Amino acid sequence: MTPLVIGALLAVGALCYVLWPLLVPSAAVTGMPFTRVASPDYAVDALRELEFDRATGKISDDDYASLKARYTNKALTVMRAGDRLVCDRCGPRAEPDAAFCSNCGAPLAA
Repeated sequence: MTPLVIGALLAVGALCYVLWPLLVPSAAVTGMPFTRVASPDYAVDALRELEFDRATGKISDDDYASLKARYTNKALTVMRAGDRLVCDRCGPRAEPDAAFCSNCGAPLAA
């Protein structure tokens, strides 16, 4: 009888351990939606990866041209903004302490 009770307790404990992330909302899940950090390093890394994909034949020349233009513009926008907040849709924002864009409402990345 004792081994059965211990086995049942271990099984319930293991089940709780496995299901805990699904049952208890965490700050990472319920917080702000995931947004890429708008930094020049991200855009430069994306451009490097794009060059690699083109060199290995994973991407067509048309797709390469459009993606390169997009990533280049994003990097220039972030570099010109300096320490100001940047909206992915509207560009640099003047509000120093805002969490969301005053124009479109999107979350801002520092």
